Amino acid sequence: MKNKQQESNIYPSEDELVQEAIKGNKKALSKIVTDNEQMVYSTALKLVGNKQDAECVLQETFLKVFEALPQFKGKSSLSTWIYRIATNFALMKLRGNKKSMSDMDQVEHKVSKEALQLFNSSIGNNPQQAMENEELKEQMDEAIDELPPKFRSVLVLKDIEGMSLKEIVDMTGMSLPAVKSNLHRARLFLRDKLADYSERTQFTH
Repeated sequence: MKNKQQESNIYPSEDELVQEAIKGNKKALSKIVTDNEQMVYSTALKLVGNKQDAECVLQETFLKVFEALPQFKGKSSLSTWIYRIATNFALMKLRGNKKSMSDMDQVEHKVSKEALQLFNSSIGNNPQQAMENEELKEQMDEAIDELPPKFRSVLVLKDIEGMSLKEIVDMTGMSLPAVKSNLHRARLFLRDKLADYSERTQFTH
C-alpha cells in the first residue's frame, strides 16, 4: 500500500506529470497511459464497433499524445485532451470504413408512425435509458454497427457519450444543421430496427 501511495504522489500536479513526460520520463509516460487507456479503448470501441479497430485507435492515440505533449497548454484536463484525440482517431477510422448509404436515403419513409409510437411508448427517445435492458442493448449495438459512419458518430457522441451539439460540431467538422439531420436520421434508423423488439415487449409486459 505504501509503495502505491508513494507512486501516486510522485507527481503532485498534472503540469508536473506532463513536464516529466515531455522530458521522456518513463514512469510519467507510463502513468499517462495507465490513467487513460481504459477510457480511450472504451470510447474507441463505442465508435468503431470492433475490438481490432479499437485497439488500433488505442495505439494511434497514445503515439499522438506522446508526440503532441509539448503542445498541450492545459486549457482542459489532460484526460479531456486525450479523449478528444481518441475520438478524432476513431472518427477517422470510421470514415475509412464507409458503408453503403442507399438504405439510409429512404429511412424516414420506411418507418411507420405505428412503429415510432411503439418505440416511443416502450423505450423512449433516449437510447441511454435503453442500455439498462441487456437484451435491448445487444440489439441496439447491432443496429448501431449497421449505421454509416456520419450517422453512427453523431449518435454515439450525442446519445451515448452525452456531448452537446456544439461539441459534436467541433469534433466532427460537420455543420450544426448536418449534425442535427444526421442525428435525427440515425435515431429513426434505430427505431426502425428496434420496432419488432418494441412490439414484443409491449405484449409480454
